[in-house]
Amino acid sequence: MKAFRKLSFSVLAICVMVLFVLAGCSKNNNEPEASSASPSATTPAATETATPEPSKAPEPPTEISYYYIVWNVPADQQEVEDAINEYILPKINVKVHLKPTIESGYKDKINTMLAANEEFDLLWTSNWGGGDYDNKVSKGALLPLDDLLNATPDLKAAIPEVAWVDTKVDDKIYAVPNMQVAAKSDGFAIQKRFVDKYGIDLDAIKTIEDIEPVLKTIHDNEPDIIPIAKTSNMFDFGREYGYSQFGYKLGDPSYKVVDTIDKPEYRTFLDMVRRWYQSGYIYKDAATLKDDQLVALLQKGNVAVEWNTTMKPGGEVEDQKRFGGNEVVYKRITEPEFTGVRPTMTSVSRTSKHPEAAMKFLELLSTDPALFNLISFGIEGKHYTKVGDNMIKINQDGGYKEDLGWVFGNVLIGYLKEGQAPDTWEVTKNLNATAKMPEVSGFNYNNEPYKTEGANTFAVSEQYGKALQSGAVDPAKVFPKYHDALKKAGVDTQTAEMQKQLDEWLKAHGKK
Repeated sequence: MKAFRKLSFSVLAICVMVLFVLAGCSKNNNEPEASSASPSATTPAATETATPEPSKAPEPPTEISYYYIVWNVPADQQEVEDAINEYILPKINVKVHLKPTIESGYKDKINTMLAANEEFDLLWTSNWGGGDYDNKVSKGALLPLDDLLNATPDLKAAIPEVAWVDTKVDDKIYAVPNMQVAAKSDGFAIQKRFVDKYGIDLDAIKTIEDIEPVLKTIHDNEPDIIPIAKTSNMFDFGREYGYSQFGYKLGDPSYKVVDTIDKPEYRTFLDMVRRWYQSGYIYKDAATLKDDQLVALLQKGNVAVEWNTTMKPGGEVEDQKRFGGNEVVYKRITEPEFTGVRPTMTSVSRTSKHPEAAMKFLELLSTDPALFNLISFGIEGKHYTKVGDNMIKINQDGGYKEDLGWVFGNVLIGYLKEGQAPDTWEVTKNLNATAKMPEVSGFNYNNEPYKTEGANTFAVSEQYGKALQSGAVDPAKVFPKYHDALKKAGVDTQTAEMQKQLDEWLKAHGKK
């Protein structure tokens, strides 16, 4: 039947064309098949047939907001945001509103917004400072991302499985890791000019105590220089004295969780930092120094040594900027260990109305070098200059020089900075993959069952611990008060719950 219709149509069209040529007669408007058969037809019927379907209006972009920490809001913040949106709109039809927030007020800002049930989408989270990850998870402030990740397969594939495992709480993912070095060493960052001037033997520095002669040399010969500065948590006592981050002694087959302040090593440690403080080695306001204040202090260039808990490949170049432009050398005193990705992550707020769009943006941020470099370094030619295929020089006179790639996404797809070795990212990836794994890798405490005791012990640590661990007070007088206050705050209840959770995990994983 179809073949017959096509044949009839063709014969009819030929006949009409012949009549039109020979007789010069007018075309019958009731023959649309003939008009459509002739490419030169200009009759009303032909015109109606050629009229295109009206196009649909493009979908408006989904707008999301993104809160993250900074130490200074860049002058060209809006210009960079506009450039980012110009780049991502054609790709994912999302418009992002960047909300940089000064680090010292970040936690309060986010908590206030959550308490008011204010709508926003993305927020920086971490296991330190204002990131407040575990606490936010326990309060239900963050969306679980497991199902959302199924719709962003490139994001899931871009990040190693061990990193996803590290984010989990009760076997659920609540954050996207901002990939960087995740295998860290502890040690000292030292201004090279003092190493050279005083012939400091870096090989002789193998423990925390070994830095004391260096601090004395700086103190005795450089009256305008602070020998060492750090915030109140100057050293991770537990790690340096053989305790895991989960509170048990490394190598202990029973995995017994202890309150490390009860250990004699802790008193030895307090006596050491007290001696340093009284000798003028430690910055006098260390007990009350905040992170942003430390940054400002270091940038003056008059701090000789800083305790560093990352010691990442290529970090010396970044620290040179932090030390006021003075060249820095690293002295590591611990072997690299996988310490996880919780120091910098991005989560989706429970108040988000557009979690799918937020995840699309994070997927692009972790997989697209152009976007990552734009949000991290700004606009080429204005905020930085390329000095190699994948290496840049940041314009310190530009309006976007904060260099906070570790806050945003996957630094391993970004530019290197002038002075960093060309293989920095390859070395970093290898370090992450080969570093010693913790004995209970993949385990994290859920602090919900002891959140009251946790809040109480944290308050006590703020009151006494900071001053003690910076050497600002006499441990003989203050330590007993600290110890008693912790007991009253419920530290034993907290420790017992931590032991319970660890034992359950160990049993479930065949380790106990």
